[in-house]
Amino acid sequence: MKKSVLSCCLFLLVPSAMAEQVYSDPNPVTRSLVLQHEEAVVTAGAGYGESHNGESITTPLLAFAYGVTDDVTIGPLGVRYRFNAFDSGNQPNLELVAEGGLMGFYESEEFGDSFAIGAGFAGKYRLSSQFAFTFGAHYVSWIEDERDNRSEVRANGGMLYQVHPKLTLFAQAEYRELKDFAQDNAVNASVGGIWNVSHRSEVTFAVNYDDFEPAKDGYEDDSLAECMMGISYTYRY
Repeated sequence: MKKSVLSCCLFLLVPSAMAEQVYSDPNPVTRSLVLQHEEAVVTAGAGYGESHNGESITTPLLAFAYGVTDDVTIGPLGVRYRFNAFDSGNQPNLELVAEGGLMGFYESEEFGDSFAIGAGFAGKYRLSSQFAFTFGAHYVSWIEDERDNRSEVRANGGMLYQVHPKLTLFAQAEYRELKDFAQDNAVNASVGGIWNVSHRSEVTFAVNYDDFEPAKDGYEDDSLAECMMGISYTYRY
């Protein structure tokens, strides 16, 4: 079975001061959107689902990220820069980051591979140590060799709710305003949970739905699953 997504990887830089390393907050609600200085993260997992034509899709999930500074992280999407940090003395609290890089990939035998390059911002509005809202917006350009480039604007919102010291539930939805595609717009939504195995590791499980139909634009049907279940393991060092 052909892979449905591009496995996004970057060279992993090894921290130089392991004995003094500070790791991100294990609580996903209060955790920053960027990594700590010299903190490295590896995530591995797998997803299974069905495309819009009913074909089964199995895909590996692999990602790396590294904290260049306390405000700059290099990860699967490219670069993320924090320009507004949480203030631990105040509640509610707001964190904002700017980010840009690779934000999607579709395959097509007729038109060749298509890569989404985009930029935008993401944020987290923390109401308490157990509950937070997440949000973001991005402009994306699809780069193709065989036809004119396409573009879209994305907007997303979600929530994080810690129901147990080791378990946090999440939900997120994204709206895509598409330009020069067969569809005028598309939506996707995810729900799942994050289980803290330890201070430095966690397991994430999720179910995702996406109504974008890649075949309408000449992409391979297994470039994107309509419904997918996934599980992954994350470790920090």
